[in-house]
Amino acid sequence: MVPNLLVLLGCSFIPFFFAYIWFHPKVFGGDKWTAIAGLTKEQGATPVSPLKLGLSIILNFFIAFGIYCLTVHASGVFGLMGGEAEALKTGTAAAFLSEHGQNYTTFGHGVVHSIQAFICFVFPLLGYVVIFEHKSTKYLLVYSGYWLITLMLMSGIISQWGWQLI
Repeated sequence: MVPNLLVLLGCSFIPFFFAYIWFHPKVFGGDKWTAIAGLTKEQGATPVSPLKLGLSIILNFFIAFGIYCLTVHASGVFGLMGGEAEALKTGTAAAFLSEHGQNYTTFGHGVVHSIQAFICFVFPLLGYVVIFEHKSTKYLLVYSGYWLITLMLMSGIISQWGWQLI
């Protein structure tokens, strides 16, 4: 079972689409967000450069690939075969994938793994930012909510459609 790179690339844009909603002025954006983040209005209104947007897509792709590794358990067979996709078509690997390859490949399964990843990685990292950059509890809660829901969407999609049998 190998990653479906088109699905992973598509999931790389989910953080942008969801940020458009989450950080909309009627939700947590605009003046509310600049106050929560401790930014001036000028800092909050500064547009993001195309270079930074491109780097964000690359970082989002790394997140999507990491989610693939966490949620699609049969991807371990691909690793055991040394990353050789052809080796998945014959022998023990093919037999294993035909019997178990599509186990736990549902949207809900991905959501469960996103919650685990959030609790074990994202929330502690955001906690460090809040502690050492002197951010507010509101900052932690707003960003935690954003990343939890974003990861749930990405993980659900990747678990359901982000893999392909060879």
